[in-house]
Amino acid sequence: MIPVQLPTAISHSESIEWKRYNNGEEEEDEERYKYEEEEDFIEVEYRPTAVPITREILKKIQQELGLIQLCWPEKDIRKEVYLLTLPDSYCSVNDKERLLLLYAENFRRQFHTKYKDRKPILLACENECGVQKFVSTSIRRSTLPYPELYTWQGCAKFVSDYISYEPLGKEDLVLFCIEKSKKQE
Repeated sequence: MIPVQLPTAISHSESIEWKRYNNGEEEEDEERYKYEEEEDFIEVEYRPTAVPITREILKKIQQELGLIQLCWPEKDIRKEVYLLTLPDSYCSVNDKERLLLLYAENFRRQFHTKYKDRKPILLACENECGVQKFVSTSIRRSTLPYPELYTWQGCAKFVSDYISYEPLGKEDLVLFCIEKSKKQE
């Protein structure tokens, strides 16, 4: 069971200047809203709700996360004010990205066929606009300029050679505890 948080207060007034969009052009509304300096709030009682999670639900979510959508419907981004502030590349998929998603879906199918017992890899996920984008770090990890850090022996040698251990004095420990207790108050 996972508790879900609900908002504790709802605001009646908002400080957004409302605008109307017609044919892609921006027009200001004739009426301007006057906002009060103080906002009115309605108190809402907090009640966490429990959602039962079963293995079947988790498997379904895991399977849906691995799928790559091969259809790209046009979305109207003028409905939400937040989406208007984002660049156009966030809200649409160009031809190169479509080709890349097709290659990624082909790779995902081959990977699933060859390694059926492994969990599915995440190759594409939705962004803020609900548009699926390719995630490149899941196929090829970034390489470090220090090849000795790829093994645990090399990492241990690096730590022993370049990091010196200095135990804290009792004075330092006391000051740390005092500062920590002041932050908690």
